[in-house]
Amino acid sequence: MRPPLFPDEEAGAPVASPLPAIRIVDGTTTLTKAQRQFNKLVEKLKGQRQEIDRWRAFKRLYQQQLADKYEPLSARLREKRIAMAKLLDRAMEGSALNRRERDEVQETLTSLLAELLAEAEEPDLVELHDKYADLSFEEESRQRLDALRHIAGEEFGVDVDAYEGADSPEEFADWLKEQARERADAAPPPEERKSGGGAREALKEQVAEGGTRALRDVFRKLVSELHPDREADPAEHARKTELMQRVNQAYKAGDLLALLELQFSSAAFDPALLAGLAKEKLRHYIHVLETQSTRLRRELADLVAPFERVVGETAARKITPDAVQRALEADIREIKRVLKSVEFDLVRFRDVRTLKHSMGGRRR
Repeated sequence: MRPPLFPDEEAGAPVASPLPAIRIVDGTTTLTKAQRQFNKLVEKLKGQRQEIDRWRAFKRLYQQQLADKYEPLSARLREKRIAMAKLLDRAMEGSALNRRERDEVQETLTSLLAELLAEAEEPDLVELHDKYADLSFEEESRQRLDALRHIAGEEFGVDVDAYEGADSPEEFADWLKEQARERADAAPPPEERKSGGGAREALKEQVAEGGTRALRDVFRKLVSELHPDREADPAEHARKTELMQRVNQAYKAGDLLALLELQFSSAAFDPALLAGLAKEKLRHYIHVLETQSTRLRRELADLVAPFERVVGETAARKITPDAVQRALEADIREIKRVLKSVEFDLVRFRDVRTLKHSMGGRRR
C-alpha cells in the first residue's frame, strides 16, 4: 500500500478552452523548412496542452478519491494496527507465552511498530518500540541519517553540510531529491554544453532577443485591437474585456501560441499574413514556441512525477491516468483485505490461546 499523494496541494485551476490552433497554409508554393517547423511546433504545443489538461483533470479526480475512499480506510487500518500492537504488548507482559512464543510475538511486534513509525512518529509508539527493540528509535534514526549523509557526500559529492533541516532520515532524503532536481534544472542542455560560446552563443542571444520583440509586437497589436475602453456597446465591451484578460495572461506567461491564436481568431486578421512572415521573424517565433514547448514539457513532467510511485516498478515507460486509476483501485482493495484480516485477528487474539496457536501455525 502506498501513501496518498498531494495531501495539501490544490489541483490547479482548469485552463481556459483553447482557441483554434493556427497553421501556416500557402496554396501557391511549397512550405519552407521553417514554415513546416512552425506548424509542427504548433501541433506539438496543442498536444502538450491537451495532455496537461488531462492530467490536471485526473489530479482533481484522484484527490477526491483519496479524500473519500483511500484516506478514511487508511486511517481505520492504522487505528486497528495500533490496537494490534498494544494487544501483542499486553500478551508479552503476561506469563501465558513460553520463550519461543515470546520471541515470535516480539519479532512480529517490532516489525509492526517499524511500519507504523515509518508512516507517522507518535510518542506512544516510539515508547513501545524502545521497549522491545535492541536500539532506540532515536538511535536507529540517527544511524540511518548518518548512512544517508555518508553515501550522499562520499559517493555522490553532495555538500551535506548545507543541509539545515531536522535530524530525520526522511526529511534528509527529501532534501537530497530537491538538490538533485535543482542541479538538473540548472544544467544547460547538451547542445549548449557542446557549443561552448562564441559566435553560436551570440546568435542564440540574438534570436532570443528577437523572440522577445516578436512576443511584444503581437501583444501590442492585440491590445490596440481589443482594448475594451474603446467600445460603447456593453456586450462588445464585456467580450473584449474577457479577451484582454486572456491576452494579458498569455503575455505574462510568454505564451506566444495563445497570443497568435487570439490574433488568428480576429475577424480583421488575414491568415495569409502568417505565410508571408519574413524569414527572420518566423525564426523568432519558432524560438519562442520551442521555449514554450520546453516549459510545458517540464510542467507535464512535474504533474506526472508524483504518480509514478503510485503505479510502481511494473509501470510502462509512459504512465497514463488509467494506469494510475487502476493502481489506486488495487490499493483500496488491498487496504480493505488487510483491514478485514486485522479486525478478525483482533477479535481472535483476545484469547491468548488463539494467539499461541497462531504462533505455532507460523512455525509449521
